Amino acid sequence: MLDNLRNFATTIPGKILGVFLLIGLAGFGITGALASIGSNTVARVGNKEITIRDFQTAYQAQINTAASQLGTVPTPDQAISLGIPSQVISRLSTEAALDILGEEMGLGVSDERLAEGLRSVAGFAGTLGTFDREVFIRVLQQNNITEKEYFDARREAAKRQQIAQAIFSQAPAPEVLGQIVQRYGEDRRILDYFLIDELSLLPIASPEDDVLQAYLEENQFLYRTEEMRTIQAIQLSPEVLAKNINISDVDIEAEYERTKQSLFRPERREIKQVSFASDQVAEQFQAALDEGQNFEEAATALELEVAELGRLLRRDILDVRLADAAYGAELNEAVIVPSALGQRAIVVTNIEPESTLSLAQARRPIMQRLAIARGREQFIDVLDQIEEQRAAFIDLDKTAEQFDLTLVNVAISIDGNELVDTLNLDATEAERIAAAVFRAEIGGLAAMATLGANKSVWYDLLSIEQARNQELSDVRETLATAWMAEQRAIALADKANAFVEQINGGQPLQDIAVVNGFFPVISQPVSRGGDGSSDIDANVATVAFLGGENHVGTAQNENGAYVVFKVSSVMQAEEPLRAEDRDFIEGNYRDNLFTDFSTALRDDAQLSINQGVLNQVLGFGPSGSTQPGGGFN
Repeated sequence: MLDNLRNFATTIPGKILGVFLLIGLAGFGITGALASIGSNTVARVGNKEITIRDFQTAYQAQINTAASQLGTVPTPDQAISLGIPSQVISRLSTEAALDILGEEMGLGVSDERLAEGLRSVAGFAGTLGTFDREVFIRVLQQNNITEKEYFDARREAAKRQQIAQAIFSQAPAPEVLGQIVQRYGEDRRILDYFLIDELSLLPIASPEDDVLQAYLEENQFLYRTEEMRTIQAIQLSPEVLAKNINISDVDIEAEYERTKQSLFRPERREIKQVSFASDQVAEQFQAALDEGQNFEEAATALELEVAELGRLLRRDILDVRLADAAYGAELNEAVIVPSALGQRAIVVTNIEPESTLSLAQARRPIMQRLAIARGREQFIDVLDQIEEQRAAFIDLDKTAEQFDLTLVNVAISIDGNELVDTLNLDATEAERIAAAVFRAEIGGLAAMATLGANKSVWYDLLSIEQARNQELSDVRETLATAWMAEQRAIALADKANAFVEQINGGQPLQDIAVVNGFFPVISQPVSRGGDGSSDIDANVATVAFLGGENHVGTAQNENGAYVVFKVSSVMQAEEPLRAEDRDFIEGNYRDNLFTDFSTALRDDAQLSINQGVLNQVLGFGPSGSTQPGGGFN
């Protein structure tokens, strides 16, 4: 059956089908909601159900990917704005449609093939670089996946791969596609050009007040102040209380004796390794060591790749023979270690001996830890007393004085960045407090801002400076500088465009350059990235490639100068497309065909979404929102 599908893909009808799939399915989207789907089902494609667990596993993986790129875990609302739920549904539903086709075709994969694939997954490799079952189990547990679920998923993925290879592995990309790619990447232009910059402009007179006033009115949004609110605030946390707590030497010494065992640091060794492809290579390596070469020199001479195993405890090394060799070797001594997978050599490059922190070394961290622990014990009691004083309308400065807390006065903007340093908050905490401040009223009793189980802030709003349009007198100097810069930019662009018009009118570029005091230049061959000089960069090259021979234009390079040019010649790509480039084009072309084919299958199988269950899984209510205007619709 697979051969028949592969043969069909190379026939005229098969190619026609591919074209229709390529151009006709791009508009497919996730539509349709079905309230009758089971309460454990997020969506259904044909007779295949996407369960809550299926969705949550894929969704969390996508969230983790987004978090690694953004540097923070996106909230449900942010995830929706990034399109993550739609992407997950799209992928799972497409895979489900392919699984249906695989079942209809009777596809399968043997246990031996699955095991072979498992051993090749780098993420399951242990210290020695080979498959390690303990690592495998740990990775599955970290991702909340059972062995059965993993192997079921791999089996289905193998079926989908069989479908892709059967239908599209022999589908050739159009020859013209390779030609277009080759021309795009390898064509070159030779430019006649000259540079003009601000030094070529006549002086621009300083603007009068009426000019600046008009400019300010046109650009008032750039010169409007933002609203600022001045508050006084105090912060309470175990760390804040700890600063005023004294810990006696007796307590420090007692804690040291109590925790002394935890202060023991076992020996660690920094280990490097090379593997040998054969016993002959191992013998050559040993011979090099015998001749006086060190580990690195011998590895370099035999072109062996040195692997960093890291700084390891003995218990971290699962291979007993490797552990014995590493912890029996002297510093910088190379040792050849046999194993079931072939011989390898190791060297210990650093030894961190076992040790126990002395009382003097441990004194400061112990003192800080005990002070914070006592601050944590006092936290609730102090918090209750402060809340009582707030309810009695006692001034915040008196409260701060009584509990020896730092009172800060600070003017903040809507993002609260000013609080990061003054109250030692992170950006998220500062933003939360600022949001509350900008809802508060002067004279009102602001509620305590809770930033965690053991962190609270109290504040009073003292004054509000409303956002306003600034007057000319407020921004005269800044405004004049901006106006002058804008006038110079306009004059420079106008001058470059005027030269382009003269060249298009028949005047030689070289003559225009010389008459106006510029130096005409002939460029090196220009690619779409430029010619390697600071004059002709990618900005200029982009405009130069808008036309062929005799094309005239101007563009501003990254240095701020305008390049006025004329394309004197076009050098078309002559070298044939490289084999690796051809393979890349073929691979992407087939991937696109397979993607469109998969989308068509999904469309034909009909996707239905249980919107209520999906909203609940995403953390929204049945109506699809956590707040007015939110939700996944």
